[in-house]
Amino acid sequence: MKLVESFVRGLLTLAIANIILLPLMVFAPVIYLTLPFYSLVTNPRIDLFSLAFILFWIGPLSCAFYMLVSCHWPTVRRAQREGRLATWREDAGGYGHTIPKAFGFMLLGLFGSFFAETGFILLYRIPKVSPWGVTLWFAILPFATFAPVILLWLSRWRRGRKQGDFISRAKNDRELHDQLRAASLYAKNLRSRNAH
Repeated sequence: MKLVESFVRGLLTLAIANIILLPLMVFAPVIYLTLPFYSLVTNPRIDLFSLAFILFWIGPLSCAFYMLVSCHWPTVRRAQREGRLATWREDAGGYGHTIPKAFGFMLLGLFGSFFAETGFILLYRIPKVSPWGVTLWFAILPFATFAPVILLWLSRWRRGRKQGDFISRAKNDRELHDQLRAASLYAKNLRSRNAH
């Protein structure tokens, strides 16, 4: 009976922790971009060291969350567009591939954010005298905190640009070019029929 009680207590503690942490992780970018500046506007002489301390520990968790979401986002979206959302995990290698990949991305986000924040804090300490210096410090902090996510998104954007956009791919793909031309002619015929 004690084992069941301790198990239920552990599950309840985990549920409460998730209820508290999940909104913090999801809304951390908004908190980073609003709360320090709101505090500075309402009270320019406020000491924001405690807020910086809290943001320092929330940031890596939030970065890990966004890395976890960003890990499989492109493959899920592609599978959704192609109508094979039910089998995307098997197409991506199954549970044995997708879960370790997501876990690796999450750890990379957690530790990458922690190291980027630590480096930022060591290189650029919070200025205590100038409110403009504090404003600049808090303006740069989100870029250090979410550096792994930003780098992931930039690398994917760059890779997508290297592969070319849809129009340049259509020019090189004869079959796709023919399909687009046929669709264009069909749409033109429909427009001409509706005009008469």
